Parts: sequence; structure tokens; C-alpha cells
Amino acid sequence: MKHDETKKILLEDIDHFRLKAKYYETLHLFEAKKYAEKLASNIELALTTMPSDDDTEIC
Repeated sequence: MKHDETKKILLEDIDHFRLKAKYYETLHLFEAKKYAEKLASNIELALTTMPSDDDTEIC
């Protein structure tokens, strides 16, 4: 799997967890909401350091 394909999947996951957080909020499940938001933020942070397919490899 290429880096850009992985990034696309992770971006979809981020959106999914943020939607889950909103859903949990409507059910007053605040701990679950907080967990989903942190998970989305952590994945987003990991994406900032992930190389793209266009980056040159450092050997």
C-alpha cells in the first residue's frame, strides 16, 4: 500500500471518529466522546509526520 493510500484511509478514520464523538455527545456519553476526539487528534498528529509518495527516501 502506498503512503498516499494510507493517508486517505486515515483521513476517513479521522472523520469517522469525529462523527462518532458528536453522536456520543447526543447520548450524553461524554467519556466516549472525549476518547473519540483524542483518537482523531492523535491520528491527525501522526499524519503530520507521515511521508507522502512524492518524498525522497532518506537512506
